[in-house]
Amino acid sequence: GGCGRTLTDENGYYFFRTVKPGAYPWRNWVNNWRPAHIHLSVFGTSFSQRLITQCYFEGDPLIPLCPIVNTIKDPDAIDGLTARLDMENSEPMDLLAYRFDIVLRGRRSTLFENRPEGN
Repeated sequence: GGCGRTLTDENGYYFFRTVKPGAYPWRNWVNNWRPAHIHLSVFGTSFSQRLITQCYFEGDPLIPLCPIVNTIKDPDAIDGLTARLDMENSEPMDLLAYRFDIVLRGRRSTLFENRPEGN
């Protein structure tokens, strides 16, 4: 159905298995495309404690061309939204793994769409 759910362990580790999404046209302008990405919602102890972000994939040439990504002025924040290829956790001849760390607080916190001022 295009959505899923996972829980973290006691150390905050999570994982999920899915098909890597593809780019798609963004019809606000001629020949604009959104890079492949996954929307993530992080919930606290209730649905009212919700942070929303997007996860992009390392090496996608559309990231720097995306009008939505270009609203983010801090290059480190964009870098923090990019999942890194993780060959250590990939399974030979079966799947590639990507690592995306979500940081909730501090100067290296992940940029959340509903909290652009910081966490």
